[in-house]
Amino acid sequence: MMTKEAADGATSDFNESTLPPKTKTARTFRDGVRKIDLILVMKDEENIVADPMKNSFLTNIVKMGLEIEFEHGVLPNNKKLLFFKVHCPNDVLNNLGNAFGVNYVEIARAEHIMTSRKEHNWINLIRKEYAQPLQYSSLDRSLIVYMALLNVRFGDRQNYIGLERLIKRKVVIDAYALHDGPYYIPQDSTSINARQILFYNWVGITNIFTRQPLNVVHEYFGPKVALYFAYYGLYNLFLTIASIAALMTLFLAVFLNETYMNLRSPICYPTAPQIICFSCFNKTPTFVMCYVIKLFRFCNWYTINILVDNKYTTFFATFIILWGMFFTAYWFGREKYLNWIWETRNKDFNRKQIRPEYDFNQETARKSNKTGIVIAKNRDFKIKILICYIVVILLAVFIFAIFLRLRKLQDKAYIKSMLMLNRSPEKIIPRLIYTMIGFSIVLSIVDFIHRKVASYIVQMENHKTYVSYSRSLAKHLYMLCLPLPMIVLGYYGFHSAIFDMWRGYEKDNRYLLDDMCVMTSCLFELSFAFLIVLLLRYVILRKLSLYSSVTDYNQRAIVENVPCWEREFVLPRFNENILASKMTILVMQLTLIMSFGFACPPAIVIVLVFNIYDMRRDAELCTLHYRRPLLLKNNSFDVWTEILKLMVYIAIVVNVVSFVCSTDTIETFLREQRKSTGNTLKQFFQQFFFEYTIGMVTCYARAYTHKAMDTDIGKEELTVDELRTCQYMYIYFFEIIMAAIYLIMQYIFSIDVDEKKIPKKQGRGNNDE
Repeated sequence: MMTKEAADGATSDFNESTLPPKTKTARTFRDGVRKIDLILVMKDEENIVADPMKNSFLTNIVKMGLEIEFEHGVLPNNKKLLFFKVHCPNDVLNNLGNAFGVNYVEIARAEHIMTSRKEHNWINLIRKEYAQPLQYSSLDRSLIVYMALLNVRFGDRQNYIGLERLIKRKVVIDAYALHDGPYYIPQDSTSINARQILFYNWVGITNIFTRQPLNVVHEYFGPKVALYFAYYGLYNLFLTIASIAALMTLFLAVFLNETYMNLRSPICYPTAPQIICFSCFNKTPTFVMCYVIKLFRFCNWYTINILVDNKYTTFFATFIILWGMFFTAYWFGREKYLNWIWETRNKDFNRKQIRPEYDFNQETARKSNKTGIVIAKNRDFKIKILICYIVVILLAVFIFAIFLRLRKLQDKAYIKSMLMLNRSPEKIIPRLIYTMIGFSIVLSIVDFIHRKVASYIVQMENHKTYVSYSRSLAKHLYMLCLPLPMIVLGYYGFHSAIFDMWRGYEKDNRYLLDDMCVMTSCLFELSFAFLIVLLLRYVILRKLSLYSSVTDYNQRAIVENVPCWEREFVLPRFNENILASKMTILVMQLTLIMSFGFACPPAIVIVLVFNIYDMRRDAELCTLHYRRPLLLKNNSFDVWTEILKLMVYIAIVVNVVSFVCSTDTIETFLREQRKSTGNTLKQFFQQFFFEYTIGMVTCYARAYTHKAMDTDIGKEELTVDELRTCQYMYIYFFEIIMAAIYLIMQYIFSIDVDEKKIPKKQGRGNNDE
């Protein structure tokens, strides 16, 4: 990453004053008047098939009223390329803008409502550079030209239409909009652009704790990118609140958890080399095999368990669900308000424009037998989409089966090794870590496959409008990426408790021995699995392919006579797929935190630290390392509101089920209602474990009373039926209450922004004060 000091130093060696006259201004033709609205890149070579398409396309562009000028490539790799500079005159621009529903900036409400005076001044400085009298922003000019080229024909056939088809056929190598100039301020500069303002006041580590200038981001990148960073910033703010609660929970678990911390002392520092039966295996009703270990080897395992499964876990599990519901409900209102400020609801924004890629044959379409009117288009793609989903589901089941098998083999090897007294039960923990690291790496590869499958499905769906195309892409990405991590973590969360509350045999018609998670709850396994998958897949491995250091001003091949359009040609394209992938990562991150965050509260703090950095890194990528995005202005970003609503309801169910099945909260509460735990190790074992003696070894295994033969015992002991009933009732009432609270939150934060009055336009003189 180039620092601001390095950028300032670079101006002495390379700035716009060193370029030849024809490239002195970033977006200017050689006469210094006409500006470059779009760049088209084509090969400078003869091709019998491509040349007619190319000539027809360029001819139709000129017939539309656009102006074209071309330049040969300067760099050695670009010698065989032609760079076409497309400019739209003002009269044509006004007509196309009205046709595509793109308005100029004079009516923007953000100018009136901005609370930050500094940001208000920045907007005024940026808009002074816009061409008069229409005052379209440079982004809007490029968007209008791009949308026009999406509908230009390049042949006589029915589907010979649109710039994107030419790019797929490689007749046109690329098409992109230029940035508004260098990202640093040259020494001889007389004006400032939005890119420079964002570079010095938004991107990089030095701006981590500065407020995001969202209105400037919207002005330069458009509403979709601005909404993405608005969501990211609000999400990090709420993660800060969740991190504080997580640290408080950890503090209380260590310093205000006296009973279990007192029990830790005799386990970790026994006065005598005590031996206990760690687990019992029931061979027959008359023969029990026990694996014995030294008590102190159980220390670390027990310590981890009491840190994640304690009396405060209940409150944090409830808090994390309420936190997520409050965040999503608040974001719904915030999104509506931002859309009102940026006037995305008052513009048609290309909503009903038909995509040139839309394939519709009037002759083969299904028609009504009575009227002859087309009633439906070809539905053959649904079968292909169904096949894609079946294949993806089978892949997820196959991967889950592999990791499930690995875990069982590890447990089997562990149990066999327990026949030796000098082996430690802690060996399960590193085995679990290795397994989940492997799963996270495999999950990254599978998610890459999911992205390709989602793009393929969206192409097959043959969407008629750009809005439906973008919305479908987001839905398929999330639905394909959701199941695999959820079923794997759900297995560790639900374990076998949701299907089989106990294992063993009936003894004296009273007890059923439980050997699910041995002498600890099941939560320690979920905590390790959740921590590794969340941090490794959705934090560390999420950005490896995107950390580029190439900008349009720091390339080694750059020389004085390389024009700006050729410098930006090497930058990667920022499109709808990249934006959808970024949002999918954030929403998946939120889904896992709401569903399993109670298992490992410190993980939320780590996610927050990385996200704070990553948001500014994303800002740097958009400003320096990507081309200027050409994302059509429409309401397709609203699909994430629907996805977030679905995610909340899924998280409510998963959270409470994993909490009940993996923790001892309900069992502990019910047992302590009958008899206090006590502060000694013996009292603890007598309360929660069935005890019997084989020779000189005392064996402990979880046990529930199946039938209370004795009245006194029946009052003190917990029956299996009672435990199961309480667990199911807790799940049932928790889900109903949380769903009701979420509906109330949505009602509270629902803002009817359409009824807000549009502020009156202030005079230009008042804005400049």
